[in-house]
Amino acid sequence: MSQDPKSMPDIPPPPGTTILPDIPYGEHERQQVDLYLPQGQIRGVVAYIHGGSWAKRDRKIVRAWYLLERGYAVASLGYRLSQHQVFPAQIQDVNAALGLLCRIAPEHGLDMKRLALLGLSAGGHLAALAALATAQTDFGADPAVKIRAVVDYYGPSNLITLCAGRDNLLSAPVTQLLGQTVFDAPQVAWHASPVAHCNADSPPFLLIHGDADSVVPITESYNFQAQLQARGGTAQMIHVPGGGHATPHMHTPQINAQIADFIDLHLAG
Repeated sequence: MSQDPKSMPDIPPPPGTTILPDIPYGEHERQQVDLYLPQGQIRGVVAYIHGGSWAKRDRKIVRAWYLLERGYAVASLGYRLSQHQVFPAQIQDVNAALGLLCRIAPEHGLDMKRLALLGLSAGGHLAALAALATAQTDFGADPAVKIRAVVDYYGPSNLITLCAGRDNLLSAPVTQLLGQTVFDAPQVAWHASPVAHCNADSPPFLLIHGDADSVVPITESYNFQAQLQARGGTAQMIHVPGGGHATPHMHTPQINAQIADFIDLHLAG
């Protein structure tokens, strides 16, 4: 679930962006948030969760600057990686970071009643869990946080099926995340899977996946969409022909516009 920094070059935020870096929500160096404020009136907040197999990358590389141009504040959330602490530390951190945003919202003019999540790969997995598993006390959800929409880019939805038939499970990212293989601890793996937490009260989802993804198969998103809809939720799917995992044509201006339109729709009013 990693992003290739060569195929996905770092791009700075647009001119005029107010940058508030390294806002802590915990003691670990990864437990920080970078807040980017657009020029003019702030329409809402998009919390961005980076990918990297739960084991690498960081919050400094953001693929959502186009949302600043739509008037949204972008908060890039850091979280402890699997080498720092096994699951559920990662989702606990995401939830703690969202709670921080609620606390600092008044001083920065943020309307946390208009909150969307956008996650890539491992970040998509965490975004989905944050939106769906609000009743799981061990995940540390903050009751003040109300998520209105989720954009999930090629995120794993079922950690058990993701690992089925794969070699070298001992070194697999999911094994590093859980501290054991999914087959040694199926209940833990299921609890850590967004698909296990689908419910009728879920916010609308936009799933984006390429059919040439060899890291997280596109079936992860199609099966997730089916389960969300079966439980009474709403889920749209953008199927990208020939799209790989974190490749540039997964992040085209056309797809960015669809994401921004989706967020506009669900954060309005």
